[in-house]
Amino acid sequence: MKLILSFFCLMLFHIGFSQQKKIKYLNEVYEEINPKEFIKAKKTGKYLDLYFENDTLIQCLLVRRRPIGKLNKNQFEKLKENLQIKNTIEDDLVVIIYYPGKDSCNEAEKYSTWNVFDSDYLKKLKKISGINHHWIYKDDENLKYYYKRKIGWKKDKNQFIEKLFFKYHYPCFSFVVIDSKGNYMAYYGEFGKQTVWELAKTLKKAY
Repeated sequence: MKLILSFFCLMLFHIGFSQQKKIKYLNEVYEEINPKEFIKAKKTGKYLDLYFENDTLIQCLLVRRRPIGKLNKNQFEKLKENLQIKNTIEDDLVVIIYYPGKDSCNEAEKYSTWNVFDSDYLKKLKKISGINHHWIYKDDENLKYYYKRKIGWKKDKNQFIEKLFFKYHYPCFSFVVIDSKGNYMAYYGEFGKQTVWELAKTLKKAY
């Protein structure tokens, strides 16, 4: 359905097709923009395009793929409690790989060859920094094809991680890297191990 909506929203402007449902194109701060702006921003690769539909409206929303932010002290303490991080992390980075559940991007019923499962993924990540790594899922449908038992995926209890970092269901997987001061960088949608390494290096140098 999301792929159909994506195609529909992007083609609507070009073909002049009219529907009873209203179409709204929104930027990342929910301001309405015209279709040309939407398509131009999407083509930069800096944004994901998300689509929401009800009986009267289709919303086409741009979301920045690499958001940055900072958790306040209370949020960070609750995060560590949620992840059961009991030791002080000092200069370590917390890395969370997040599986939102089955979608059109991760629906293949075969064991994944995704490169974050390569043996060098964590080895190289640990050379960048001390790492406190977590594999978290919202819904475990199809998760067996991502080595659920071997990896040790853990349930996102009460959607805590989702509410904190992953407001929407971004396609495939997403991840976030957090430093010991609560600064974070996230990446929404499909990615490889190189992107995790890149953001970990960037966060380590930035603060």
